[in-house]
Amino acid sequence: MSSSIKKVVILGATGNVGKPITTALAAAGFTVTATSRTAGSKFQEPSIITAVVDYSSISSLTELFKGQDAIVEAIPPNSLHLQGTIVDAVLASGTVKHIITPDFAGDTFNKNITELPLYVPKVEAQKVLEDKLKGSEVKWSAIITGGWYDWAIPLGYYWVNPITNTLMVYGSGDQCNSMCRVSTAAKAVCDVFHEPEKFANRPVYVADHTVSMNQWIPMLEEARPGWNVVKVDLDEFLATAKKMWDEDTEKGVEVRLLTPAYNMLGTYGIFEENNRYNADFEKLIEPGYGYQKSLEELREESKGLVGEKAQA
Repeated sequence: MSSSIKKVVILGATGNVGKPITTALAAAGFTVTATSRTAGSKFQEPSIITAVVDYSSISSLTELFKGQDAIVEAIPPNSLHLQGTIVDAVLASGTVKHIITPDFAGDTFNKNITELPLYVPKVEAQKVLEDKLKGSEVKWSAIITGGWYDWAIPLGYYWVNPITNTLMVYGSGDQCNSMCRVSTAAKAVCDVFHEPEKFANRPVYVADHTVSMNQWIPMLEEARPGWNVVKVDLDEFLATAKKMWDEDTEKGVEVRLLTPAYNMLGTYGIFEENNRYNADFEKLIEPGYGYQKSLEELREESKGLVGEKAQA
């Protein structure tokens, strides 16, 4: 490994984002410290170091970061108010050279994205990070992945839902969106750390496929006939999502991730007909790393995701 980055700390290493990234970095030869709030190893790989840390304590974080080269923020949205403390600890450590920010979803660098309130904490955290890093030598990268379809589909979180045998078509069904496998998102972290200067101080766009529902439905029906196709009016869907978000706000809901309102607003951002939120970022995907694959490959993947073997 020729990169200057060899030792990496993963914040939130046991979550849906952090765990595959931690495993991929260890397999790629990095020395990985996986952190969580509670004791006990959640990894079978003996090479992965585990640590318990208080994310709100600058002294605890600083001690953790000393001697480390890079940090991956795989923390959930309800923890992003701690961004200032995390960055202060990075600067106090004196060794950390690079931070990967807590994105791994839609394009938080799109000028319209804060119209969707679920993205506001990430945008605010990014501003805090950039303000605090001014004048320092610490670099950052934000990995934009779109939806993690191979994780979400089996759980029924996607608009392709094999549990209910339903395909949701939002609006016309013609809007394309870029989407990512979990392993691809993890690979992107490794790619950034292998060439940190190339990816420094900018968003990094990665996805396996960019496809519309109208393109995808024939492949899904080939893989598993008999879907119930449901058409959804986008304007009504957005109105309902906003109402539910406001109701959650009135109730004081703090952990919004995967609430119905959170998922609905995210879904609207993907299928808005004019690509207002850059859900289709195919032209921005990093070339030369094998990220963007063909529709024929998606056809084969679909068999594994929803076909008979997937349901066995």
